[in-house]
Amino acid sequence: MKRFFLILILALLSFSSTEAETSREKRAPIWVYLETVPGSLTAEQLKSKIPPIQELNNMARFIMGGMVYGWKFSYTPSDLTRKVTEYFELSPIKEIETGDPRLSISELTPEYPRLSCTAIFTLDDSVKRWELYWSSVLFKSANGRGYAERTEEVEGIHKAYADAVRDAVRSYARKLEKNKPKEIRGEVLLRDEPRLFTDGGQFVADIKVFINMQELIPYTTF
Repeated sequence: MKRFFLILILALLSFSSTEAETSREKRAPIWVYLETVPGSLTAEQLKSKIPPIQELNNMARFIMGGMVYGWKFSYTPSDLTRKVTEYFELSPIKEIETGDPRLSISELTPEYPRLSCTAIFTLDDSVKRWELYWSSVLFKSANGRGYAERTEEVEGIHKAYADAVRDAVRSYARKLEKNKPKEIRGEVLLRDEPRLFTDGGQFVADIKVFINMQELIPYTTF
């Protein structure tokens, strides 16, 4: 908590009036497929599958949550010598609730095989502290690219973004620490407009993030 307020104070000092007058919206292109890959889901999964418009709304909440509040992560790099399997977990710092009036969808386009839109989140005073927090000069920029199978459907889109964050964290951590750490914990903020496309039967996510590396845990023994 003390670290949070220290960062917030530094951000306030660096936050100029010019920056405060910039756009009060965040935007991102969002899309999902209108139909599933034949055979990709079990009969039970097909029964519980929600309509594409609802998937689009859920995806908008996920992406905008990453752009407004950020995501927490825990990363354990693989280590063949120690027989450690790679593990990565991504979770929202704060979720955008269903029906939040600040989140809207425009340019809804049902163009087979996709349903696309632009997600818009209107920034208000309630998110001011998050804007100031993430504007801190302590946080560094990084890029990442992630992949997931198209047959995983909407879950694959989530996995592609998580894999892109993992890639950004791993690349950034290698610049800080020569020895492979036991675990890395921290936060990331999704920047600008993330890019999602398909290639060779896979979802591909290209992202830019701000990274707050909160804890880098080394191995105590070899």
